[in-house]
Amino acid sequence: FKPVTVSSALESGALTGDETFYCDGGEFVTDTQINCDNVYGHGEETLSQVIENSCNDALMQIAFKMGISDFCKYQELFNFGSRTGIDLPNESSGTVYSENNMHEVELATSSFGQSLTCTMVQELAAFSAVINGGYYYKPHVVGQITNSDGGVVKNVEPILMRQPISARSSSMLRDYLEATVSEGTGKKARVPGYRVGGKTGTAEKYPRGNGKYLVSFIGAVPMDDPQLVVYVIIDEPNVEDQSTGGYAMT
Repeated sequence: FKPVTVSSALESGALTGDETFYCDGGEFVTDTQINCDNVYGHGEETLSQVIENSCNDALMQIAFKMGISDFCKYQELFNFGSRTGIDLPNESSGTVYSENNMHEVELATSSFGQSLTCTMVQELAAFSAVINGGYYYKPHVVGQITNSDGGVVKNVEPILMRQPISARSSSMLRDYLEATVSEGTGKKARVPGYRVGGKTGTAEKYPRGNGKYLVSFIGAVPMDDPQLVVYVIIDEPNVEDQSTGGYAMT
């Protein structure tokens, strides 16, 4: 979710891309301490390093710059909280906070993808829009319908729904996501000869503190002209410490 937040902040004008952020391990929001994954802090970071390090502290600061109204606006533009309309049965819409029930704590946690739910299809479609120049397409499974003789009955053409972000914002995110694989948390996704970009994900399962996680990676190639996105989730890796390592990238 972090690339969505950062691209939204760039598009809304809350960020220019030249900012730096200081991570000291977390933020105290109203009456709640919300920690970064690195509780000792990442220190001073550029916007690219925020994505590379997957820094929760900086993401909260970015969301506060946006404000609740703009955050919810772009959350909707990227189609979180709504069904995508993919040609599969029983699609879920997920659950997100709206302007009516989002407050400072919910804004902070939503900025890095906690306190909301989404499907893999929603995330895949949103991530594709982040990197493809800013265009959100309705996802689909079937590309072509043929008859018993092999003749084409119907070609399913791409349906452009909207453009949440500009080509400029998208280009900046491609650079950040490529740096995440070359320099940051996504190093295990590097493939010789390919320009790979992507983002790691770690989600703690309820009840908190039980040591059980969903770990994921979403990536694309080639990052100068993305043609393929791959999204992998591992539910409870069979290791002693599920929260560490790049299991979804190996």
